[in-house]
Amino acid sequence: MITKLRLQNFKNFQDVTLCLGPLTILLGANAAGKSNLRDALRFLHGVGRGYTLADTMGGKYGEGGELQWRGLRGGTAEATRHSASTFTVTTEFATVGVEQPGLLPIACRYTIEVEAGRNGRPHVVREALYSVGFGQPDQGRMLYDSHPEGNPAPQTDPQHLAVRIQPGGDFRKGHVETFMANQPVLTQISERIVRRPDSGADEVRAAVKAALASLGSMRFLDFNLDAIRQPSFPGQNTLGDRGENLSSVLQAIHEDEASRTSLVEWVRELTPMDVADFAFPADQIGRVLVTLREEDGQEVTAYSASDGTLRFLAVLAALLGPEPAQLCFFEELENGLHPARLHLLIDLIERRVARGDMQIVATTHSPQLVRLLNPTSRADASLVYRLVGQTDAHIQRLGALPAEALRVIEQKDVGGLLASGWFENIASFMATGEG
Repeated sequence: MITKLRLQNFKNFQDVTLCLGPLTILLGANAAGKSNLRDALRFLHGVGRGYTLADTMGGKYGEGGELQWRGLRGGTAEATRHSASTFTVTTEFATVGVEQPGLLPIACRYTIEVEAGRNGRPHVVREALYSVGFGQPDQGRMLYDSHPEGNPAPQTDPQHLAVRIQPGGDFRKGHVETFMANQPVLTQISERIVRRPDSGADEVRAAVKAALASLGSMRFLDFNLDAIRQPSFPGQNTLGDRGENLSSVLQAIHEDEASRTSLVEWVRELTPMDVADFAFPADQIGRVLVTLREEDGQEVTAYSASDGTLRFLAVLAALLGPEPAQLCFFEELENGLHPARLHLLIDLIERRVARGDMQIVATTHSPQLVRLLNPTSRADASLVYRLVGQTDAHIQRLGALPAEALRVIEQKDVGGLLASGWFENIASFMATGEG
């Protein structure tokens, strides 16, 4: 699980830290910066997928010219905060689940600093990976670092980045390797230390493997009803960011008896439809289209199902599908759902993250959604806000508010507080020292 995300000079953030729990709800007005946090996570996802910086930030195209990856909004030109020449993204994550004999689960901190460069060609100017597990000093133990304190690696030109790697084997003082700077070291280093049969190299390899697994397993879901309604081929078990492949993902869920029962029960709870089962008729070329079959035999295909029903089915596919991501980011989670049914969605999500193998981040403008969060999820929610007259955005975790503010939240209607702008007022008072 990703536990922290620190952004320095990234978009409209000067220096902020977002603490993430199993479920992290992002609150805040339009243009406050919630979508910029999404872009920061997408940047890390591009790193995890092994893309170059130019591809991560500007978009990646296949051999036939088809778009395989949408770059960051604004590309390289708008990734850096005004007046800054570089931006830095730092994340902390757990390595639990990485199979490496003789090594205990640890936490790691990954840092990458990027300069857009002339002609919009981004390159890495600093990169580091540290273990920060139990018993480590505050700064952690270096696994690799291009600029370790007191012993920086010699840098020669902006096209390359020299990195000092943790000592081990014959390299008692640490070893320096030089990497291409147009791509993160994280995706290049394993090939360089594969022949080092020492414990130091083993730890570096395990941490790199964990980092790539953590950053590479993300999904950013902003559903489009036209994409959701399209048929898909059986076996396409990964839900697209816009909801592509919904029918084939639901078909894969339906093939498992226990998952099928859960799927039907959730849909019956959500809608007034008496859904008894699902069907997946195929067209002439073999594509399937999800069809809801009611108790009286009536069938409703994805073409005519309500928008809210389809959005909820897409959420179910993301959470219950056979190939779930470790982190799912949902834009405006409440879209298309009746407020009276919203509690079902929150219940589903909180149950899902409680299993410990998925993390969810979502934006919302819904006071009702905030009311429905359990105390832990509410404490993990964060307000993204801007002070009057300032362009920089700030982040305030609700669980870290002053004791007086927490007492008000416990005693008052938290949804009403959100709708009235109370949270922004408290954040402003804390930032300016007023009140």
